[in-house]
Amino acid sequence: MFPIMPALLAASDLPPGSILHFDSALLIQMGIQVLNIAVLVFLLSWLLYKPLVKFLDARTERIRNEMEAVRTDRNEALELKERYNTLLAGIETEREEVLHQAYKKAMERSDQMLFDARREAELIFERSLQELDVEKKSQEEELKRQVVEVSVLLASKIIEVNMDRDAHDRLFDEAMAEWRES
Repeated sequence: MFPIMPALLAASDLPPGSILHFDSALLIQMGIQVLNIAVLVFLLSWLLYKPLVKFLDARTERIRNEMEAVRTDRNEALELKERYNTLLAGIETEREEVLHQAYKKAMERSDQMLFDARREAELIFERSLQELDVEKKSQEEELKRQVVEVSVLLASKIIEVNMDRDAHDRLFDEAMAEWRES
């Protein structure tokens, strides 16, 4: 049924011509109900409203603090990102500098190695020249000794044979041929 139906039924119990009687019982009931509502509002505000307001204030404060922490964290993250980017740029510059220094050292070592190799080659060449000089002197001494031997041999043959000029030239040619062979 509709909610109006009970009201109509209650109105049918009233005396004819009056819907609502303002008698003392009605006023007392209304006063009690107003008093009940006031007490109920006071109790509910004291028991529920103040704790609810405290809870909502605490929640609002917590959310405000969390938002502030998020802002702070975001600012710190941006600062870290900026510092990171700066460090990356510095590392790139440092990397280029290290590569440049390494290249410079490598070139210096290369130049030093070439200089040392040339110096060593010159020393080897000088030693070789000295050895050749020693060998040349040794060969000259050997040649002188052989010339002396050939001369002695030739003189002994000339003295032995005491020959004419043709024989002498022939003997000289033979001695020279022997000397060349040895």
